[in-house]
Amino acid sequence: MAKKILITGSGGFVGKNLYKILKSDENFYVFGVDRASKSNVVDAVVDISDKQAMVEVLRGFNPDEIVHLAALSDVEKCEQEKELTDRQNIAPVKMLAEWANQNDKKIIFISSDYVFDGVKGDFDESACPNPLQYYGQTKLAGEKIVSALKNHIILRPTVIYGWDDNGMNFFMQLYRKQKEGREMRVPLDQISNPTYVMDFCRLLKKTLSAALNGTFLATGNESMSRYDFAVKICQFMGWNKDLIIPVETKLLGQVARRPLLNSTNSKAAQETFQFQFNSLENIFSDILARMQPNSRLLN
Repeated sequence: MAKKILITGSGGFVGKNLYKILKSDENFYVFGVDRASKSNVVDAVVDISDKQAMVEVLRGFNPDEIVHLAALSDVEKCEQEKELTDRQNIAPVKMLAEWANQNDKKIIFISSDYVFDGVKGDFDESACPNPLQYYGQTKLAGEKIVSALKNHIILRPTVIYGWDDNGMNFFMQLYRKQKEGREMRVPLDQISNPTYVMDFCRLLKKTLSAALNGTFLATGNESMSRYDFAVKICQFMGWNKDLIIPVETKLLGQVARRPLLNSTNSKAAQETFQFQFNSLENIFSDILARMQPNSRLLN
């Protein structure tokens, strides 16, 4: 019998890719929830902060597992509108956790590397969280709620990127600047492990079959600054790297503090779920193929 999976935020960047992957697998029966109707990846238009509407969806679909992706992820907005952030990032987690606990269901909660302070870098699962901004604080609050459940998995990705026609992830921001011939200021002092969206979705799929609990870093294998990452993309794609302007984070005028040395080690996740993140060369080749729809793609 197919496992019933409910995805919150199925119209988002990760959500729609995960939805399509699961939809094509007869072992899964997927149901997508989003606050807006977005083509064929949303089965119910519901605001995740509407508790009554969400409970009705949960009762009606009765999922075996919930992949909770929906969240307010604009770090600046989270810092400036904390009540809104609580309604979007904390209250829904409490509601889903309560339902999952009462019905003996599993939650896969998507957190962030922003639970760390970026002081030392090379973080693994043993590192103590210490978020610098409100977004990270709400993600850590969500982790604490979910980790109290009998059945749960928490994943911490970082800088999720990839091809997305209407998206604004790092790759797409760079692509649009290049297309317009405009400069892009990129921090040279923020170090992390960029995570390819298709790799992350394949790992997510693996967690749906795992009979275990735990918190795992779910990041790419290579750590680098945002600037170096942008340059690598330009070099592979044949773009103009001179349009990439390196700048210190403190000069970007951002309200929310960013962790700087936030490199991570995802060895535990890769060993536990028998999974391997792709190399940048393979990833960039796959993105290029997705920019050219008739080309062969990674599965």
